[in-house]
Amino acid sequence: MVEQGESPCLPPARLEELGYKILAYPLTLLSSAARAMRDAPTALRVGAPPADAPLDFSELQEVVGFDHYHAERTRYE
Repeated sequence: MVEQGESPCLPPARLEELGYKILAYPLTLLSSAARAMRDAPTALRVGAPPADAPLDFSELQEVVGFDHYHAERTRYE
């Protein structure tokens, strides 16, 4: 499913009725991340918190795999 594409975005239940088993939304995460990266510097410049709360540091570490990185790094020290 490509939001704002030529084909209509149908609800998952309707797509399942039509026989689809897997749906992919390739631009949803990319578009959301791009908006956040565009909006956050503006919010910081005016001294306001970003509209969408950023992840706290522990969540960020988990998402980007800090623990795995540090475990791998210790193997080579």
